[in-house]
Amino acid sequence: MDGPFAGEKAGTPCEKAAGAADGPAFASTGPKGHRQRMRQRVLKRGADSLADYEILEMLLFPGVPRRDTKPQAKALINHFGSLAAVLEAPAESLKKQGVGPLSTRLLTLMPAVADSMAKPEEQVRVVLGSWDALLQYCDVHYARLPAGQMRVLFLDSRNQLLADEQVPDEAETSASQPAASKAQTAKAMEEALRSAVAFLLQRALAVNASAVITIRLTPVTLEPDRQMAADTPFVQMLLKEAPLFSVDVHDHLVLKKGEWRSFRLVGQEW
Repeated sequence: MDGPFAGEKAGTPCEKAAGAADGPAFASTGPKGHRQRMRQRVLKRGADSLADYEILEMLLFPGVPRRDTKPQAKALINHFGSLAAVLEAPAESLKKQGVGPLSTRLLTLMPAVADSMAKPEEQVRVVLGSWDALLQYCDVHYARLPAGQMRVLFLDSRNQLLADEQVPDEAETSASQPAASKAQTAKAMEEALRSAVAFLLQRALAVNASAVITIRLTPVTLEPDRQMAADTPFVQMLLKEAPLFSVDVHDHLVLKKGEWRSFRLVGQEW
């Protein structure tokens, strides 16, 4: 079969390397192969149906378009000891064993291909670059979450979502209730707010976030506007501290059963 490497001449199969352990893997390099039959086997039964020497035989097809490659495949495995050893052999070693330049190029490329396939695929990230995308994300992911908690969306420079985390309860205490219901002193409230902001910014640095969006899931006992007022001290401190860490604050949202409020859109703080 003519292929992209048509015209390369097959090299002379080498003799078994001196001192190879346990003798050759094959007693004979055998008769001519049948390429079409092998292709049909792979199509019907998959590459797992092939022996190692048959896999190597097929890898030699493009560089040896009109001659049987089974003898050379078996001879190479006899010499190097295994299919893996053949594929990991240096180009010069393959050439010394009679492998032509184009086949050598192909065989030495296989380890890089295997390494690339073994790497995990890059994760497809959610992009929250518009109001529609953000609100749709909230509808899907927060519908069954307990009310009252605060969520933080960590974003990269392209507004791709890096992480979605809950602010720990102990960090959000001061921002979760209206000021009139709190028994804390002003100093204690400030310390609690600093704890919440410090948590957010430390996590932003840990995940390499460029920006954050904070989201309050309003308790059933509060209206969104009252929750906005309760969260204002937290938002003010976050806006003050975030630039020191090169983190942008895109917005703070207050959500309740399909209703939402945005600090940015109502003009507060921004």
